[in-house]
Amino acid sequence: MSDKPSKGGFNIGNVGGNVSIQAGGDVVAGDKTTTTTIITGFKQEQDKQEFIQQIEELRQQLRHLKSEIEESKGGSLDEDEKDSLVMEVMQHIKALKTASEEAEQLPPQQEPSQEKRDAIEAPLNGVNQIISKISTVFEKTADFGGKFKNVAYITSLLLSARHLFGLP
Repeated sequence: MSDKPSKGGFNIGNVGGNVSIQAGGDVVAGDKTTTTTIITGFKQEQDKQEFIQQIEELRQQLRHLKSEIEESKGGSLDEDEKDSLVMEVMQHIKALKTASEEAEQLPPQQEPSQEKRDAIEAPLNGVNQIISKISTVFEKTADFGGKFKNVAYITSLLLSARHLFGLP
């Protein structure tokens, strides 16, 4: 056997019988490749930037929806119900800003902590709930007619943002 040091790995010289190898992990021939699948989080920087843009667009659409609610006149919704909806929409606009700030801090190709995931997922779930609530309220209130057309657009933005972050 040569006296030259080898470059890592297993180095077996001449042996006079059988060889048995045991390891605490994988024994591979060649380089070991490990693949990590990101379940939630951003697969690449472009996904993250697109997510942040979509969150901002969601905030804009919610502001527009808030204005439509405030400007609606008459109908079967009283002022207190309108005020309550407006306040809820404003809370979700603010929560989305927090989600965007959290997303900005996440590196791509890395699974976020459960805390970070919750900080992003909860506002998205909240938007889904307020959109469902507003849709239900306005389906019952025929006098608002087609004023709230952007609900379908908000829903599609929401689904796209969820997908970019790896959420169902």
